[in-house]
Amino acid sequence: LTEEYDMGMAGLYVGLSGLQTSSNSLNTTANNLANVNTSGYVRQQVVNGDKSYNFVGTTAATTTGQKGLGVSIAKINHVRDMFLDAAYRKEYGRQGFYDKLYDSVLEIETQMGETDYITGIGFQKNISDFLQSINEVAKTPGDNTARSALVQSAVQFIDSAQTIYKGLVNYQSNLNAEIKTTVSRINEIGSQLVTLNRNISKIETGGYETASNLRDQRDMLLDELSSYCKITYNEGDNGSVEVYIEGNKFADEMSYNSLQCKAFQGTDLVDIVWPAFNEESLYSYSEVIATSKNTDIGGLKGLFIARGASTPTYEHADMKEPVPDDYITAQYPDGTGNPEYLRRKNEYDLYTQSVDTSALVNTIANFDKLISSMVQEINNVFCPEKVITIGGKEYTVLDTDKAPTTTDGEYGIELFTRNFCDRYTVTNINGTDYYVRNNINTFGNNSAYTIMNISVNKDIVQDYSKIPLSGNGGDAYNTAKELVDVFSKKIMRYNDSFDGMTFEEFYESMINDVANTGKIYNSMSTNETTLASQLDNQRQQVMGVASDEELSNMIKFQQAYNASSRFINVIDDMIQTLINNLGVR
Repeated sequence: LTEEYDMGMAGLYVGLSGLQTSSNSLNTTANNLANVNTSGYVRQQVVNGDKSYNFVGTTAATTTGQKGLGVSIAKINHVRDMFLDAAYRKEYGRQGFYDKLYDSVLEIETQMGETDYITGIGFQKNISDFLQSINEVAKTPGDNTARSALVQSAVQFIDSAQTIYKGLVNYQSNLNAEIKTTVSRINEIGSQLVTLNRNISKIETGGYETASNLRDQRDMLLDELSSYCKITYNEGDNGSVEVYIEGNKFADEMSYNSLQCKAFQGTDLVDIVWPAFNEESLYSYSEVIATSKNTDIGGLKGLFIARGASTPTYEHADMKEPVPDDYITAQYPDGTGNPEYLRRKNEYDLYTQSVDTSALVNTIANFDKLISSMVQEINNVFCPEKVITIGGKEYTVLDTDKAPTTTDGEYGIELFTRNFCDRYTVTNINGTDYYVRNNINTFGNNSAYTIMNISVNKDIVQDYSKIPLSGNGGDAYNTAKELVDVFSKKIMRYNDSFDGMTFEEFYESMINDVANTGKIYNSMSTNETTLASQLDNQRQQVMGVASDEELSNMIKFQQAYNASSRFINVIDDMIQTLINNLGVR
């Protein structure tokens, strides 16, 4: 009786284990269904296993008997494929990299008015209109109507150029701000990863429970982080992960190493550095960008490359590397410590580091080069110059023998002026007055013909007769023809090209270069978007909740629950029968 009674009681425990296991399985299935549309949720899968065994017949000669105590939940799987996760995050990061670069090219084309959906308002039209007005003046140099059209066209030309230049520079500033925002967000993710690592470790250390919801949150953060940077990570035995960005440790269970934005010397544009690693830069413009080297991963890197390290002018486009010997003074006998040398060297380094990889930096420099060259060539027609040597010193002066004059006989008047800077200063040298070329503004600083430093001569805007097209005895047709010829001279060089170009050819080369770069970035972005989407779809097939499958599981676990309940009822009836029939009290 005792043995049968014990077996009956054990049967109750077996049934109870079935009830408990089925109930927990139903709860897990219900949780999956409740989160079928929850972003980042990973389905949980119940794995059942044998409960503990009791040993029976311990005196047997051959083997010890065992009696099972039912079923239990061995574990609840957090269903993910770590290989698909790693592949997706790499391609997602690469997609972010090329998306940012392609966005920058689209913005350049939009600012220049040269996109596929904008026609007839590109800057090339301003160049054509300006040339057309010069052609009209060449026909009738003395006609005020033609002169008026020339001045209005020149004003429109400069206004459009400055609008484009400001748009490009403002966009660069916006990219710089986006870099700062992204770095701030990355640091927030680092802090959140530390907190999640600690909480997951606390829950899972005993080995009895899986912190599924916390793991979902952490995986979503890793997905987001992978869109910004190239990351690697590994999970420890306690469930926490160590995360690395570009090979440097970023976060673990204890702490995270923050990133910091630090302005490049002499500019508002920021570098991204690791304060914990002696302010080592996160990225380098000298690094070769190649998919085979995995150096084209991360939206933050895309922003960094697209923005560049300097806001150049035409002077940078043709700038030669400064030589210390050119900056030797009594105070700086070797030139290397001269502040001017250091400033110029820093400018040169920042420009050359990023001009080959940043379409924006390259476009800003070449656009300023185009406008400055046009302005100076036109001014040189109105103000021809020569170099004279007096007392062993060279002077660049106005060539008054060749200079055209206004209708009032004035010469040395340029069409385009620099802000707060006269082209000439009248200087008496050995008893003779000369119009000596001046490049210093009223504030004592060097003044160049950069886009934002030029305007149409106010005197000419107010009085068209101030245009120096006249010569001795009448209208200077030759001067007007020289203006027209300026546009046919092949004096421009685009980047490393050896072929001379006209202004219009130079502009076309610049726009074609941007367009070709955009096609490459667009192709890469499209391919990576497709690949990342395919990998994510594969991930979702593994970790996503399928309603049909979960409903099928629910029916299965419900039936198991009912079966366990009936099993308990049978055992209960058996025990009652034994007790009642055998008279056990």
